[in-house]
Amino acid sequence: MYICLCEPVTDRDIKAAVSTGCRNVRDVAGQLGCCRDCGKCVRAAKEVIDAARADLRALVAHAPVASGCAA
Repeated sequence: MYICLCEPVTDRDIKAAVSTGCRNVRDVAGQLGCCRDCGKCVRAAKEVIDAARADLRALVAHAPVASGCAA
């Protein structure tokens, strides 16, 4: 789904940016160019960013952890 119409930025683009380290709207705007012109997409972009960050936290929380030493 398109989040920004001024720049063709989708929710997938924003999720990918979050997965590469973008943490907030400013970071995403710097990488993708969205949220700079009319500003109508800022709220939707923030919602996608927050959801993507929550998904990443859940993945990390459930990631397997090696225990003990392998001989």
